[in-house]
Amino acid sequence: MSLNTNRTAKRTALVAATALSTVFISGVPAVAQPEQPANASQALQKLRELSKQAEVLTEDYKKAQDDHNAKEQALQRFTESAAQADKVAAEAHAQEERLRGKVDELSKASYKGSRMNTLSALIGSERPKQFLDRAATLDLMSEHNNEAVQAMAAATKRAEQAQRQAREAEAKAAKAEQDAAKLEGDIASRKEQMDDQIAEVKEQYSNLSEDDKDVLSGVSSAVGQLAGSGTAIKAVNAALSKQGSPYVYGAKGPNQFDCSGLVQWAYQQAGVSLPGSTRSQVSVGKSVSQSNMKPGDIIFFYSSASHDGIYIGNGKMVHAPTEGQDVTVEEVKYMGDVHSVRRVAG
Repeated sequence: MSLNTNRTAKRTALVAATALSTVFISGVPAVAQPEQPANASQALQKLRELSKQAEVLTEDYKKAQDDHNAKEQALQRFTESAAQADKVAAEAHAQEERLRGKVDELSKASYKGSRMNTLSALIGSERPKQFLDRAATLDLMSEHNNEAVQAMAAATKRAEQAQRQAREAEAKAAKAEQDAAKLEGDIASRKEQMDDQIAEVKEQYSNLSEDDKDVLSGVSSAVGQLAGSGTAIKAVNAALSKQGSPYVYGAKGPNQFDCSGLVQWAYQQAGVSLPGSTRSQVSVGKSVSQSNMKPGDIIFFYSSASHDGIYIGNGKMVHAPTEGQDVTVEEVKYMGDVHSVRRVAG
């Protein structure tokens, strides 16, 4: 058999090996895929199944990390809001006290003036101009006092509102802190499960024959950069620039990746911040149909949405496949059941 024929056979086996038979993960069956050919050994099938399970656990772990980070950010945000509200309340109370003193002064001045009214001003005035001056003074004093009273009431209301906001923010901060602490335990538990599963995958990979490893690694892709501009194209080209980079569970670049790590890193290069797990990424942007996919759209696979990649056009995608494989370009139709497609740019 010629070298080219041998490589073609290995590539055909790789494509078929990618399509797993039904795998049960966390009680949820994946969609049944075509049977693998005879030259895809049972050892390779088992590796694929173990890898799929490890991928699910990895994305669960990364989702827990995403959630924990979100709670930590919420804690910081609510704590800062409470501090700012307390500051506003303190300033409003200080203004209230200053205005209260002004109201007291105006009230005392009114009494010291024998509670002058327009009639007393008229009686006590020898000339019309004197009367007008006294009346104007009384009106001005009354106007200032009313303004001071209204301003004091407004300051009091502002202080009370700020205090309520501060207490609400403190309560939300306390809840966020509790949630974050709970997630820390969840993260530790998920990481332990993930590490155990990854160790099993690596042990299974080490037991593969050289032929199986060749089938698994396949033919490296070498797709050039896409023409054009814009955020989506920048993300695609960033991902394409990493063809040949090894797959490592939980890796987020710049030289090693898992599937969601590659997607997150590629969009970071285009100026878009994405969460670190497929479970979080599947909620960003807007949903689009497979028939309307454009380069840059993120494609999620399997009922668990535990794998994703970036569409590059012409039915192809770039992704970080699994243990024993490098970042590569593949046909979307060979990847299995599409869970959803999300557009985050363009």
